Amino acid sequence: MNNFKKTSAVFLAVLMLVLGAGCSKNPTWSYKTDNVSYAEGVYLYSLFSAYNEAYTILQEQSGNDFDSTASILDIKADFDGDGEEVLCETWINEQADIITRNLAALDEKIKEYGIKLDRTQVESARELAKEDWHLGPYYEYYVASGYEATSYEDMLSPYGISFDSFFTSSYLASVKQNAIFDYLYGKSGEEAVSDEEITKYFTDNYASYAYFTTNLYETSIDPETSQQKYIPYTEELIDGVEKEFKSYAKQVNSGAAYTEVMYKYMKAHNIVDNPTVKNIEILDNSSLGEEVLKAVKELKEGKATYLKVGTGDTSIMYFITRFPIADEAEEYLKADGNRHTILQALKSEDFTNYLNDITENVKVEVNEKVIEKYSPAIFETTL
Repeated sequence: MNNFKKTSAVFLAVLMLVLGAGCSKNPTWSYKTDNVSYAEGVYLYSLFSAYNEAYTILQEQSGNDFDSTASILDIKADFDGDGEEVLCETWINEQADIITRNLAALDEKIKEYGIKLDRTQVESARELAKEDWHLGPYYEYYVASGYEATSYEDMLSPYGISFDSFFTSSYLASVKQNAIFDYLYGKSGEEAVSDEEITKYFTDNYASYAYFTTNLYETSIDPETSQQKYIPYTEELIDGVEKEFKSYAKQVNSGAAYTEVMYKYMKAHNIVDNPTVKNIEILDNSSLGEEVLKAVKELKEGKATYLKVGTGDTSIMYFITRFPIADEAEEYLKADGNRHTILQALKSEDFTNYLNDITENVKVEVNEKVIEKYSPAIFETTL
């Protein structure tokens, strides 16, 4: 059973979620290599991470039948999607071992390859870690939505996990993983990917499109309530917008540039700011609405169309153009971040296999006396 493969399936995000480290009040080592020893808090947080992973899996599998008040440890389930049912407590203990070994494996490879971590990246990661440690992940989103955020400090410190331990094995571990990935597959890496291969992946999988919209309703303030109200266009007004957008599509489909018709639209409606929304993305990962996404997928490169979405006081008319993706490649791939994203897509499976391999083969000594002190049951008792 290869449990680590599950934890590393979501490329680069996994260590941020499941790797962690801690320092207990008695900093006895739990795992160690010839180069690094890990405090027992490291293993304790690995156990904490594995418990939460198991809890999430069981919750998703059980749906409405999940009992959040009952212990999960005696449940048998297929945690790895391989058809084999395992006792939850056994799976958690195995996973905690794998998580800790993976942390050790990363450190061993950093040393073996002589990788020097980028100081700016490390400090940026530290600042992000501080925010989440003191405020909680997605703090601004929770507050804006009227919810209370839970900080990692409140969540982890009762178990003896310090900020330094949290940072070292979560955010810093992610920096290390990225550094190893770049060492292997970057431009001068041992298994570097050619520009031609990256460009081919880009043109085969990405789409470039742009659109602008106009509302098919008017807004006004109700004098009695002082509330904004929306008044749908009449059929005559809608027909006028449709006729206008149809003429723009005809012009583009006859060879006119998108910008040419866009400026005509701006001039006709006294619009000062460019109304264009442009995206270059993999359409299957797009956040576009279903109707608009379907229209983009069906549109040929260099062509345009228009589309009415919604009804009544929510209806909108879209003008959409799709550009030749090959024309975008050179400029798009100049940005290191864009190139790196495609590199990840190309090499994620290879890198996952690499992580599995180094984790399974890293040489560590385990302090069994420390490991035996802890059971996943501690996370089912309020501290």
